[in-house]
Amino acid sequence: MSKTFLINVGSLSASRLFLAASQVLVLPFVARFLSPADFGDMALAMGVVVFAQLLSDAGLGRSLIRQPKLDPAEWNSVFWMLAGVGAALMLVLVAVAPVWAALFDRARLLPLVATLAVLPLLGALAAVPTARMERDDRFPALSLMRTVAGLAGIAVVLVSAAMGAGVWALVAQQVVLAATQTAMAAAMSRFRPGAPRGFTPLGHHLRFAADNIGTSLLFTGQTQAPVMILGYILGAAPLGLFSMAQRFLTLPRTGLGGPIAQVVFVRMAARQADPGAVADLYLASCRVLAFLVIVPLAVLAGAGETLFPFLLSDRWAAVAPVFALAAPGIAIEIATSTAGVMFQALDRTRLRLRMAVERMVLRTLAVAAAAPFGLEAVALAITLFSLAYTPRYLAWANRAAPIAQTAIWRAMAAPAAAGGLAWGALWIAAGRLDGAQTLAATVAVLALAWSVLVLLDRRNLRAAMSALKGGFS
Repeated sequence: MSKTFLINVGSLSASRLFLAASQVLVLPFVARFLSPADFGDMALAMGVVVFAQLLSDAGLGRSLIRQPKLDPAEWNSVFWMLAGVGAALMLVLVAVAPVWAALFDRARLLPLVATLAVLPLLGALAAVPTARMERDDRFPALSLMRTVAGLAGIAVVLVSAAMGAGVWALVAQQVVLAATQTAMAAAMSRFRPGAPRGFTPLGHHLRFAADNIGTSLLFTGQTQAPVMILGYILGAAPLGLFSMAQRFLTLPRTGLGGPIAQVVFVRMAARQADPGAVADLYLASCRVLAFLVIVPLAVLAGAGETLFPFLLSDRWAAVAPVFALAAPGIAIEIATSTAGVMFQALDRTRLRLRMAVERMVLRTLAVAAAAPFGLEAVALAITLFSLAYTPRYLAWANRAAPIAQTAIWRAMAAPAAAGGLAWGALWIAAGRLDGAQTLAATVAVLALAWSVLVLLDRRNLRAAMSALKGGFS
């Protein structure tokens, strides 16, 4: 293959990190024009739309990538099937919109959901062209596509928010981002749909998709459960604060976890006959993700009490404790997250589905039990659940490939220690500094913590990168 692991991951991560950094810069501006209730209503509207978006792809793109031979008729059949599914999902969402608004007693959810209903159709039309780009190893082109789409969305939300559009600025951002990405995928991909006839049997793809859909719906349900529970129990404004904390917490997943998992899946699938080699690649990806994710989240948690009001305005001050309490759990989840694509690469989707059912039920129960006690209780419940469930999660992964749990925990130990020290230093210093000084201190402490971690753990980090490069050269 002409492109190495580092080039592919680097291009995807560069685009996503650029967009993530742009979002960080955009949020302080948008947060001054929108209220917590606006963010809460958007979170509730997306709470139902995101499920339809998952169904619009159904994992069939991943299934096409796994096939050793590219069959144009097969790809064309999947495209037209997904186009029909996307159109049907759009109509279903329009019909569900008034029910969703009545459920949460928020009248403006009706037009929000009805407008956002176009997203699953756009996602369905982009799925097969995007899968062809992944199969062709055109990750730099994918990065360009997503960067342009992201920038178009950012431009729209900035202008709309400044013009007083309120929550509709967030809606416009999502629609423009999806439409731009779909148009560019159609233009840049080597896939071209033929006439909708002569369909080939898709039974094996549908079996793969059924397990993948079930798992994706469960993981999304796990993520959306706090949103819906908080929205129902506490209302839109507290949910808006939680949603803002989530926006910062998901930046590492979007900018780092997603690109690494995307590239790792393609390469793991190519080595699916050797579970031991796949397990080694999983361990290496955990070590790299732990290094990249744990320390930044810890640093922001330590400085958050001063930084969040400084960046977003004083009315968002309550975001800081929510972020700090949830950050450790989210960091662990991201560091170990490539187990998901490992299940897919080894065609153990049914096993992944069973694990996802268990995890979603238990996590939702934990959140529901904590919700009556407020946002901070929910954030703490997320971290406590992650700490308690990760050994079980890794045990599930071990059924697919020979993974040593102790090795995974050791991979996270050094970043956790460095992050803990960085958090303590900033937590002590932040109360004595103003916003600008705290921001400068945060950047300095992050650079110092990473540098120390590289010096002390360089052998393990070098071994992890060597394993990844060796596996993907």
